[in-house]
Amino acid sequence: MLKLKMPLIVGVSFYIKFYISLACTSSRLRDMQTDVRVLLKATGFICLVVVGLPANLSVLLLFCRLRLSHGPLQPNNFILTHLAIVNLTVLLCRGIPQTLVALGLKHFLEDYGCKVLIFGYRNGRAMSICVTALLGCYQSVSIAPTTLPWNALKRWLPTHLPRTIIFLYILNISICYAAITGPQAMPSNGSIPEYTLNLEICIVVFPGSEAYVINGLMYTFRDVFFVATMVIAAAYMLLVLYRHRQQVRELQGASKASAGASKAVLLLVCSYVVLFSLENVLWGYTLSVSQVLPTISDARVFFASCYSALSPILIIATNRRLAKNFQCFTCAKTEAPSTPGGSDISHVTA
Repeated sequence: MLKLKMPLIVGVSFYIKFYISLACTSSRLRDMQTDVRVLLKATGFICLVVVGLPANLSVLLLFCRLRLSHGPLQPNNFILTHLAIVNLTVLLCRGIPQTLVALGLKHFLEDYGCKVLIFGYRNGRAMSICVTALLGCYQSVSIAPTTLPWNALKRWLPTHLPRTIIFLYILNISICYAAITGPQAMPSNGSIPEYTLNLEICIVVFPGSEAYVINGLMYTFRDVFFVATMVIAAAYMLLVLYRHRQQVRELQGASKASAGASKAVLLLVCSYVVLFSLENVLWGYTLSVSQVLPTISDARVFFASCYSALSPILIIATNRRLAKNFQCFTCAKTEAPSTPGGSDISHVTA
């Protein structure tokens, strides 16, 4: 009897050791996956901050220099100035906190700080898409044919740009109500309730599934509307330039500037549409589950913040005046002022 029990005991002990070693291996693999995710997150957000903050600050400083040396900014440069401001807001309210979390700093925000950061990020991101759409619409109006309706709009739009931007701020503040009521500090026990966005710096708690989905759909509809607006504006601008590329007189000798403007706006629009598509694929996934994995949230926030770091580089690269002033600024040399308004993203009257 004892001889029969011995193999059984040995077999049971073998399987127990096997399952223990398998559990340890699985735990080590999960730890490795977590380490890789944290490393990728830290690297990605550090790159965004290192690239985006100096680039947007450079754009602001260069436009301030143009304002002091040449007087009031042209309408297109006024729009780009606001784009740089909202880009800085996005990076300060989301890029830097996410970087700190990735580097190991936890629970450094209280409820009030979470509300300020999330509200600032949501409005900055919303204004980023709205201002980009406004830029596309302005360029389209600028190069539109010299017909009666377009001429009236050409006279009206430049003088009403400040009011338009203020209206966009009011609109987005009214939409982002959940960014005031929902954000909370990360729970100390690590327990995340259902229908909560886990941003790792904070959590955004919704009262139920209806509020969770309605809030997400409202953001999505707003984003889709402005993305569609900027795509239509860019497509119309390219169509007008194509129809009039040989009619230099109708473009009043500004065909080169118009072509440069179309390329610049098209770059900004295409970059935003690509990043918007990636972000909203992940956003749609978050609406379909009650608890969102941190990896999905990290990827969505990263794609949403990429435009804030990429757009100032595109602005400097496609704006001749800014590029010249940037070279002068970095080389610490003075450059004789040239004709005002020499930018690829320019105001072109038809």
